[in-house]
Amino acid sequence: MSLLRALGSELFAAYRQGLTASGTSLRSFAVSSLRASTEKEAVEEDPGAEGEAKSAAPVDDPKDRTRVIPVETSIRYLASEAYQQTYQGEPVWKNYRRNHKGLYPPKQTRKTCVRKGKLSTGNPCPVCRDEYLVLDHQNVELLKQFVSPQTGKVLSYSITGLCQRKQLELKVAIDRAMDYGLITFDVPFRDYDYAEYYAERKHCTYLIVGGGIAGVSCAEALAFWADVRDSVVLLAESSLVKAATNVVSLGKVLTKFDVEEKAGSSLGGNIRVLEDQLDRVESEGHFVSTSSGKKINYRYLCLCTGARPKLIGDNPNVIGIRDTESVQEFQKRVSNATRLVVVGNGGIASELVYEISGIEVHWVVKDEYISSTFVDSGAARFFQERLTEKAQEKTVLKRMRYSEEKAGSSSRRGAALGPDWHRTVDISGKLEHVPDSVKIHYAVEIEELAAQSEGFPVKLTLSNGEVIECDFVVSATGVTPAISFTCDREFALGPDGGLLVNWEMATSLPDVYAAGDVCSAGWEHAQHWFQMRLWTQARQMGAMAARAMAAKRAGETIYQDFCFELFNHVTQLFGYQVVLLGRYNGQGLNDKYEVLLRMTPGLEYIKFVLVDGRLQGAMLIGETGLEETCENLILNQLDLTPYGDDLLDPNIDIEDYFD
Repeated sequence: MSLLRALGSELFAAYRQGLTASGTSLRSFAVSSLRASTEKEAVEEDPGAEGEAKSAAPVDDPKDRTRVIPVETSIRYLASEAYQQTYQGEPVWKNYRRNHKGLYPPKQTRKTCVRKGKLSTGNPCPVCRDEYLVLDHQNVELLKQFVSPQTGKVLSYSITGLCQRKQLELKVAIDRAMDYGLITFDVPFRDYDYAEYYAERKHCTYLIVGGGIAGVSCAEALAFWADVRDSVVLLAESSLVKAATNVVSLGKVLTKFDVEEKAGSSLGGNIRVLEDQLDRVESEGHFVSTSSGKKINYRYLCLCTGARPKLIGDNPNVIGIRDTESVQEFQKRVSNATRLVVVGNGGIASELVYEISGIEVHWVVKDEYISSTFVDSGAARFFQERLTEKAQEKTVLKRMRYSEEKAGSSSRRGAALGPDWHRTVDISGKLEHVPDSVKIHYAVEIEELAAQSEGFPVKLTLSNGEVIECDFVVSATGVTPAISFTCDREFALGPDGGLLVNWEMATSLPDVYAAGDVCSAGWEHAQHWFQMRLWTQARQMGAMAARAMAAKRAGETIYQDFCFELFNHVTQLFGYQVVLLGRYNGQGLNDKYEVLLRMTPGLEYIKFVLVDGRLQGAMLIGETGLEETCENLILNQLDLTPYGDDLLDPNIDIEDYFD
């Protein structure tokens, strides 16, 4: 039995020696070749040492690791023919396979392959098995084999099979190579906590300036998109903010909503509201200063300061209507006035002349027809009957509204009005038997505006020579971007004076965004979209800015929202619902288009703008039910030539046909 046991031990030892010899034969050949070449060079330098070298020739022990290999030798080895024959142009770890028990390998590789100067395993890791692979910061070609070309990170030992000791040496060598500039790498983004530098300041991740539709939409979208650990601060000039409520989807991008004035404290989520006014932006230091002297640090800033009305003259009796405070001033003046002049031809002017009563109204417009900002001359004539025969009662507003008195008064400027601002205030004059008709002065402008000490306090001279005397003037001639704050660096501005932004709503300054009336769309517009300072676009831009900031914070990639593919707006004019889609007035089509019209007096007005038989825009006044159909026809660019004039035949239900 002892003899058999001894014989078995010898056979097993021979078998192991055979495995070791076959596994390392190729590497031993390469190592022996390199050693032979090294010794040959030494003999050539000192011929007398040849005999001494022969007598002292070391025994080639493949497991011996006590010999220190210089890094210069390792670098020459990687460029030698012996290395190329051994690894065939592949990384040194490519064809290595771990030897482990069972089906699944252990989570970690062995601690080390070398113990007491010798290989302690029959399957050493890719670096330990070849003594001429030296991990050093100068051996760049070797280190690069362990760096992922996609991510630039050091490959895990689970991929390369390195033992734990060599993996640690590898990381140290790569870090040193990066420090010496021998290996290029991407510098990671460093998110600084400015609280460490400015302990006395307020801090937030996202700072939104402006309590209008754009600002509140941005804050609400951030409460949804951003990380719950990130703070959102809304800096508003009034205790009240404007929020979109009762949102109703009429199509893919078309939505109808109400603008509700609510207390800033009622906004949910992680939104914190500060009542103050922006004074200065320090983009270099990532903080802002307010008029009260506060300093707020931010990571991302979104400017939603809106716009201010253009006034036709510097006169105390000329007022603009833009926010809650200006409406209160108008209400106070109109209650004691008998004659009013409204200058302008946009949405505010159109709503005002229709809703006001008990006062003589003169409407001065520079165009040939009314409401030219939104509609054409045909729709203006459609509105004319409603203007001469006003409804006796206003539409009842069935929702709760906050007032300035309920939420606290403020001397600062508030946010822009919503589409139904006139329904919540009494804008009646003191006259009881004045007709509700409005006298319209077409195609004229104000030549002179003078104050009077007797009679009416204001005297207007029109461009046609006509003179109008009145109690006060409402200037509704448009708005300009409200950039009343200063900045340490200049913003890039658009042609209209707004802050120039790209499709992500980012300005020319780093980490500063803008949305709403204060910005100017600087990207390449879609075929059926253009910028117009409206509540709808303010809401869309605010939400887009929020998505862009949250995505940049998270390192994600996003694309522009689909709502910027099609101009869309829903409003109320002269008691009718007005839906505007695409190039509804032929904007930018250079008069190379045809128009299809259908009008039912007092009921509806439908206008289609077509180019080469394809719908480019639509104007829908009244309850037409064609909103989604027109939206799809514009987006899909379906050829409507076969249908001709039947497209607007009242006996054909095109909504059902194109469903």
